[in-house]
Amino acid sequence: MGENVFAMKRSGTVDLLTGTPWKKLLRFAVPLFIGNLFQQLYNTVDSIIVGRWVGHVALAAVGVSSPILFFLVSIFMGVAMGSTVLVSQYYGARNAPALRKTLHTAIMLALVVGLILSAIGLIFSPAVLRLLNTPDDTYGQALAYVRILFMGIIGQMMYNMTCGFMRGQGNSRMPVIILIITSFINMSLDLIFIIPMHMGVEGAAWATVISQFISAVIAMIALHRTSPLTRISFKELRIDLQRTKEIFKIGIPTACQQAIMSIGGMVIMSFVTTYGTTTIAGYAAAMKVDMIAVMPVMSFSMAMTSYTGQNIGAARMDRVYLGAKQGFALSAIVTATMSSLLLLFGKYILMLFTDNTATIEAGYRMMRTVVPFYLLLATIQIHGGVMRGSGATVIPMINAITFNIIARIPLVILLNHLLRSADAIYWSQVGGWVVGAVHMLISYKQGKWKQKAFERITLLHPELDEDHIRNGPPPAQEPQSAQVAPAEAGA
Repeated sequence: MGENVFAMKRSGTVDLLTGTPWKKLLRFAVPLFIGNLFQQLYNTVDSIIVGRWVGHVALAAVGVSSPILFFLVSIFMGVAMGSTVLVSQYYGARNAPALRKTLHTAIMLALVVGLILSAIGLIFSPAVLRLLNTPDDTYGQALAYVRILFMGIIGQMMYNMTCGFMRGQGNSRMPVIILIITSFINMSLDLIFIIPMHMGVEGAAWATVISQFISAVIAMIALHRTSPLTRISFKELRIDLQRTKEIFKIGIPTACQQAIMSIGGMVIMSFVTTYGTTTIAGYAAAMKVDMIAVMPVMSFSMAMTSYTGQNIGAARMDRVYLGAKQGFALSAIVTATMSSLLLLFGKYILMLFTDNTATIEAGYRMMRTVVPFYLLLATIQIHGGVMRGSGATVIPMINAITFNIIARIPLVILLNHLLRSADAIYWSQVGGWVVGAVHMLISYKQGKWKQKAFERITLLHPELDEDHIRNGPPPAQEPQSAQVAPAEAGA
């Protein structure tokens, strides 16, 4: 499987190794944003339909379940991220054997880890809901909702894994097509299960699970047919120890980062629940809007990971530096626009979730506090995306610990004592972002992530000298990404 396979033009694939970085990042990130938007619609539509047709107590049940689900989902997100980074680097280095070993190992890991997470979630979700101080009027519905969703973990994991492979090769269009199809399936099933069949929150959960398995099947078929590089072979399906080690080395810090964020979210939720069902419902609705609002930033961060990984694989550190600057500037512009729109129209968006005036006001109070500071989150995410693409995933993990645990939790305890209102929760989020942004900028400037990138380039391209690795090829040369890496590099 030679260079001609990499040279094949595939529909929806963006060449991240040439051209103006911000244009390529924008082109790559737009489908990611649309895909993330539709993925978020899975749970957001659940919340809207549940809130409007079942009631605000049921909406609170969906909201209090979210941190638990995110905690276990974070584990397979780490595995998927490790696979995406490796694929992007091997793709940039034109190393087909290592890419295919990573593909088949990741699929097997997704199946095994998915089964384990499902079992853990089904067993321990009651205890966790109690730890979150879930109100008695919400507990039963929250338990039913979260247990059903855990049954769909494998489908969600397989979807994210396969789409991560597509993105690692520069294809961000196919994942969004799959998500659009399955999101409409999810919305249709929501309406059927909840309104005429009166299944309540359980109907919303089953609609999500069924849709997730459908998306996984479609994604696997699409990955198989996209390119000979990603054609799935049953004979090659095995857990390769070297690939597993590489995936976990990159993915475990990312999994820990996501888990830390979810633990922080569960601690914060335990404070939210002390203010009653109305505050819980308002917070849940506002968080759904918040998740959609920050998706442009998250999409640019994901784009930066694939972009950085491919260019490191191609030994183009010069493009990595330029892409980081242009990617942050682009993200800042989009973030400012999104913040302005939410401050103007946020209350009307919350009306989609409920007609309860007190719930709407509780949600909008959070938005007025948090939304003006989205640029801090952009600073964290864009620079974190660059570091993840280089394989230096420990730094973003430390950053997550810093602003989610070390900064935010003591801050919410202090502010809760001083303010005696839910405002303490909202301002603690802003304070955590301030600490996280400062820490991320310092870490980026110190450049430890660059050493990780140089080590990776040296492994993939032992024939290159140090000056080429640090600065890229001389202007008169063609990019080294056009060359075939040594057959055994990283294999």
